[in-house]
Amino acid sequence: MLIDITRTIWLDTLTYPGDAPASLEQVASLERGDLINLAHMNLSCHTGTHIDAPAHFIRDGATLDSFPPERFVLDALVLEKRGEGDVGPAELARLDLRKGEAVLLKTRNGSLPRSAFSGAFTGLSAAGARLLVERGVSMVGIDYLSVERDDDPAYPVHNTLLGAGVLIVEDLDLRAVQPGRYRLYCLPLRICGTEAAPCRALLEMQD
Repeated sequence: MLIDITRTIWLDTLTYPGDAPASLEQVASLERGDLINLAHMNLSCHTGTHIDAPAHFIRDGATLDSFPPERFVLDALVLEKRGEGDVGPAELARLDLRKGEAVLLKTRNGSLPRSAFSGAFTGLSAAGARLLVERGVSMVGIDYLSVERDDDPAYPVHNTLLGAGVLIVEDLDLRAVQPGRYRLYCLPLRICGTEAAPCRALLEMQD
């Protein structure tokens, strides 16, 4: 069984502060008497459920299109963090983390309103990011627009993960997902030279 953990663009899309909101323009419509329906999209590469590549923060880092499709199909461990506070070593060190897998963070972010961005979301701590890199994970995901809050202008979480080649998938919808192991499919749009792109993220339950 597949579980769709992708946010629906325009239905429940939030915009990170400073990003232009996504827009959809209907340029042709059967209802208006045109021969076809045709829409134009304008959106940030970080709209909705999306993947960050190293080029997002790392000078001369790899862009998303440089990765083979196999990089976006991998085993995943879903961790549930209850309560406030960032996810850190206290929660992560007790896990059976396996090299090459994804770690997806299910937090109280799933209950935050989608009407406006909240700066009080739960993120990953810098120490947590370092632990995940040391354990050899290849992707980290979270259920909000960013894996880290902007308390530190050096953005240590992004720099630690992306600097080690760990991809980041943000704004997942994990509300219906139980903690445990899954197979993750999260192929991004194939856009040349970008630091990020929206993706369709699915979890497959493991036997």
